[in-house]
Amino acid sequence: MERFELRRLRSDDASAFKQIRLQALREHPEAFGASWEEEQDQPESRFAETLESGHVIGGLYEGKMIVGTTGIFRSKGQKTQHIGSIWGMYVSPVARGKGLARQLLNAAVAEFGPSVRSVRLCVEANNDPAIKLYESVGFKRWALEAEALKVGDTFHDEILMRLDVR
Repeated sequence: MERFELRRLRSDDASAFKQIRLQALREHPEAFGASWEEEQDQPESRFAETLESGHVIGGLYEGKMIVGTTGIFRSKGQKTQHIGSIWGMYVSPVARGKGLARQLLNAAVAEFGPSVRSVRLCVEANNDPAIKLYESVGFKRWALEAEALKVGDTFHDEILMRLDVR
């Protein structure tokens, strides 16, 4: 397994983040709620704002090139603060099969620490490699959202998964 530098992305990473985010949306439109068409014309400042107001972990190759990302957030509502969520997991083709997805996933779960009781995510129902990865870390399927996304004329189901951390 190759080691990548993992770190929280900052606003000065906005250009590289925008590039990898658009790559993910273009290559795998069925895997994300956002679309390439909606995000391609967004200014770099919007991506910088996402990085500053949220928490995105980047996987960097040789400390420079962002080749993987995942976002995390914790529910803010008084009754849902015990739930953490993972979003936007993506690994560029040049870094696939080298353990980066597992490193990003483990870093995301670890980032929540004891502040949450469960971590949740959703995955396109036909994305077998991602499902196997999530299950290998302990995520369990808890629901299926039929026709969660529509890409062109095709509907895609999503599997909702959770990892109980306490």
